Amino acid sequence: MAPFRLLLACVPLALASITVLDPSDNADLTADAADNALEVDYTTDNGGPSYLLYNITGPYYYSDEDAEVSHQTLSVNANDTSVLVATDGAVVNVSYTDVVKKGYSTWLNQASFFGVNAAINVANASTAYIDHSNITVHNGAANVYSYGTGSTVYVNHTDLYSSGPVSHGLYASGNGTIYGSNLRHYSGGSRCSSFSGDNPAGYIHVTDAVAHTAGIGSAIFYTLGESYGTDVVGRAERAPSLFSDGAQTSVFENVDFTAGLLAGTVMFSSSTRSSGASLTFSNSRLTTLGEDMAALWFGNLIASATIHATELNTTSGILVIANASQITQSFDHFVGWEENSSIQPAQVSVSVTESSLTGDIVAYNGSSIAWSLAEHSSWTGAASFGRGTAYVGVTLDATSTWTLTKNVYLQNFTNADTTNSNIQSQGYSIYYNASSSSNAWLKSTNTSLPGGGRLQSY
Repeated sequence: MAPFRLLLACVPLALASITVLDPSDNADLTADAADNALEVDYTTDNGGPSYLLYNITGPYYYSDEDAEVSHQTLSVNANDTSVLVATDGAVVNVSYTDVVKKGYSTWLNQASFFGVNAAINVANASTAYIDHSNITVHNGAANVYSYGTGSTVYVNHTDLYSSGPVSHGLYASGNGTIYGSNLRHYSGGSRCSSFSGDNPAGYIHVTDAVAHTAGIGSAIFYTLGESYGTDVVGRAERAPSLFSDGAQTSVFENVDFTAGLLAGTVMFSSSTRSSGASLTFSNSRLTTLGEDMAALWFGNLIASATIHATELNTTSGILVIANASQITQSFDHFVGWEENSSIQPAQVSVSVTESSLTGDIVAYNGSSIAWSLAEHSSWTGAASFGRGTAYVGVTLDATSTWTLTKNVYLQNFTNADTTNSNIQSQGYSIYYNASSSSNAWLKSTNTSLPGGGRLQSY
């Protein structure tokens, strides 16, 4: 693959051009084509039960002991087997070591929820320190897995490569935690996110990393718990940069993400609609490549997002979509309430500070978007409605500006600049709901806007 060419935001207005080497440059991708063509099937045929069937085992097994592995090559070629296991309070140091895992996972739920078949599995209040190493997995296996409260992995200066389905780079579940820094990760298979949490929760902290995923459903981050990324460059060829399922927390600072399928970020609830999901981008850039891809997408969820000193670059011209929808198990398309009557509308609040954004915000099927601009932000775009009744509110502080690109109909409108001099209407009008109590301050205003449009009630 060609090197990444990107711009990293060091400060909001200072951008530097650099070249980042792709993590797959030194891999034989052709040799792993059959692995990466395997489809993920979470039906009873291949998903299997969600309770643990196997003893987590491997040729390098450490239980309730301290161990050190240095300047070695560790490998295994067997199904449902790890290479190195640390469990029951073990403390293991791995440095300058190659870890190679081959062999398939019989049941995908076993790999997802318990790390069966992971190259390195750290569980049951154990700790692992991994540095200056290479971890390679084939046939479908996580590189590094942390499971259970008190289980913590520290991974530094390490390259991660994976092929086959469910081959996440860093993977935490059951309240396990992983801290990674100075990492490079590539995955070629489907449902293989670079940095992932799983049920009931995983806690992922990544700094100074480069990640590249090629498969469908393989995001840079998959949040089920909490994800933190700082100074991360990531490209997801056929996935968003982020999947977040439920009331989870995702925080990104000084990152540069490129997404090739669905949306830049996809935040949803795979079960009943939950409340409390949050997303933060600061001093970052998010790019979407598809003609129908929004930067931020929300469905079946009540969530908040903060965009600070960040670029949202979209081919579609859509910044935000809120819908009564969610992602399918195939992770390649959205499904709506027409196919699943339990799906509910999204309710989203987006706070934008010190950012200049161009594009529309769109609400569908009873969903709502509260869009707020503050701290010298600017927005060129409009609020639109898709199918069904939906609700959009816009708030401007006195330092921020809005340039309209079409007529808009708002449920709520608040402007700290009561003269509306911070709005350039370009001949378009803002219509607001006169019956909304939030608009009482307007007193049924019907007045002109700079540029020839009007502010009036409906």
